[in-house]
Amino acid sequence: MTLEQLKVLKEGDKVVFIKVDDLIREYHNHQIGDEMTFLDISDTVVNFLRNSYTISHFSYDIYKYIELKVVLERQHKLQSLGIK
Repeated sequence: MTLEQLKVLKEGDKVVFIKVDDLIREYHNHQIGDEMTFLDISDTVVNFLRNSYTISHFSYDIYKYIELKVVLERQHKLQSLGIK
């Protein structure tokens, strides 16, 4: 995902971790493949809903670690059809 894509996410968009670092793993307890729901973005943080009642706050750099779920599903579908 790019920073520009992060800035235009809509409330309710699903994202998936495609990579994690020590901070994300240890502080936020996220792993590759974990899904979150986008809530909102402010001047300083990006907020995601982890489950029904846990909000995770991230810096804008989170865009380097996530991708839209629909993009990943589409890529997998295309790969399964032999299209790259």
